Amino acid sequence: MASRIANVKRNIIALSISRIIGLLLPFITRTVIIYCLGAVYLGLNSLFTSILSVLSLAELGFGTAMVFSMYEPLANNDCMSVCALLNLYKKIYMIIGIIIFTIGLIFIPFLPFVIKGEYPREIDIYILYLINLINTVASYFLFAYKDALLVANQRTGLLSILNTAILIVLNVGQIIILFTINNYYIYCLFMPVTTILGNIMRSIIISKIYPQYTCKGKVSDKLIDDIRKRVIGLFVYKVCDVLRFSFDSIILSAFLGLTVLAKYNNYYYIMNAVAGTMAIVSNSITASIGNSIIKESQEKNYQDFNKIQMIYMWVAGFCTVSLFCLYQPFMNLWVGKKLMFDKFTMSFFCIYFFVNRWGDICYAYRQGAGLWWQDRIRPVVEAIANISLNILLVQRIGVIGVLLSTIIGLVFINMLWGSRVLFKHYFTDYKQLYYIKRIFLYTLVTFVACWVTDKMCMVMSKDAIGNISQIVMNICLCCCIPNVLFLIIYRWCPEFNDVKNLLFKLLVRK
Repeated sequence: MASRIANVKRNIIALSISRIIGLLLPFITRTVIIYCLGAVYLGLNSLFTSILSVLSLAELGFGTAMVFSMYEPLANNDCMSVCALLNLYKKIYMIIGIIIFTIGLIFIPFLPFVIKGEYPREIDIYILYLINLINTVASYFLFAYKDALLVANQRTGLLSILNTAILIVLNVGQIIILFTINNYYIYCLFMPVTTILGNIMRSIIISKIYPQYTCKGKVSDKLIDDIRKRVIGLFVYKVCDVLRFSFDSIILSAFLGLTVLAKYNNYYYIMNAVAGTMAIVSNSITASIGNSIIKESQEKNYQDFNKIQMIYMWVAGFCTVSLFCLYQPFMNLWVGKKLMFDKFTMSFFCIYFFVNRWGDICYAYRQGAGLWWQDRIRPVVEAIANISLNILLVQRIGVIGVLLSTIIGLVFINMLWGSRVLFKHYFTDYKQLYYIKRIFLYTLVTFVACWVTDKMCMVMSKDAIGNISQIVMNICLCCCIPNVLFLIIYRWCPEFNDVKNLLFKLLVRK
């Protein structure tokens, strides 16, 4: 238990530092693109990213399945089994790289059909797409399989530091290119160059840390069957995740154009940046949850689940309130009124953010318990529902239709059905209804906190001079009001004292 807490604490610290850097640099790069090249270029960049995310479905989820398969042999110091898994992983990734590149080439003739209206005619979208495609497949041929060793050994913090170093080189280099040369081709070419060099560097470091693990040996037929089942389950997870954002972007580009897509992605970027910061927690504890599920009782894991869920939803509530009160003044300061949505549309981004956080800890426990096969049908239904509602609603209510379709899927399919899988196949001695009641309690309290804080912000910011003054005022109110409300209400929950003890262990224990 002590070692798991130490690993979680170390990973959270490292991931937090990396995340701050990972937020600032891409944000600066997006800003430079908007002011140096224009919103259409930003929309085009987002479109290529979304298309290639769909193509990356060929990865099928092998990475996560391999990490899960490594938990037990690593816990038992079974070096031969780890080496055999690594060897299998390497071969699979080579095949995946070839598949993605081939499908990517086949998609080239269809590029004009996913762009509505005008795009910069001085650039060749086919050349830019090929550059982005090469950047996507490069990692599959260059040692990406070795990352599984760090993740399975609960060293996600180190992996994040290595990836952040690569991110710094990429974004700083791209910013310099935009300011000096102002050439979009060279800006894009810098991505695959950085990816290739970064993969080589990461491979050398991982090999020095774990020299005992090399690609050799053969995995047993039984384990291959287990991995195949997990991969099938994970594939539908990936389909759901990709369709949730990538197809949203493709549909917005096809129906509403690149400028609207750029506006949408600016809002989504801020929302996703906050979500990514929260993911530091869920990513840091996933390996520890897998370890705990193997070694601890169901009762102990259920108690931990409720404690972690309360902490996570408290933070999610605070972040939702902050987004609701800070989104518009920040966007006005950053990109100006021409690239802003109205407050009503903005509120749907906040709902999207909070509802998406409902299932994060539940998902982390499903991952830790390896329940991908048991959960294989749910993501398929969610993906189909999301695409169908997207196409139907975007033509009637525009951007809100895209957001609303995703929210509906998250509420009725992701949370309700997803938690059912966890309680049916792992927390079998406990009732799902208690979990659902807690989720709706957290939602109600967060809604009240948003309403109260927003009213206070409107009252207090009347005398604010300029956007910066208003943002500072709103930040102060967001830090105080929701947390006081949460403390007053949540202190009556039975998990509250256990949460205090867990936080004490994480924050104080050395």
